[in-house]
Amino acid sequence: MKIEHCPLCGWGPIETAYPSIHELCVSYDICECCGCEYCYDDNEAYYQNWVTNGCLWFRPEKMPTGWQLKNQLEQQIRPWPPYL
Repeated sequence: MKIEHCPLCGWGPIETAYPSIHELCVSYDICECCGCEYCYDDNEAYYQNWVTNGCLWFRPEKMPTGWQLKNQLEQQIRPWPPYL
């Protein structure tokens, strides 16, 4: 499974596509949009907190002009599979 979008919020394509879930988990990368650290924060509680707080950008300077949340959510990986 090649991963090209944040599994939690669907943002992407991310700068580095990951060839597997394992590679994503050991990356320690953080999503520019939701702030999820892959395989640490990518859980339902973190997602619900992000949504409850208005889906605010972790790095607002990276938000593209014309950004539409509904288009991004189509790329989520839900339900998220086991890590390894």
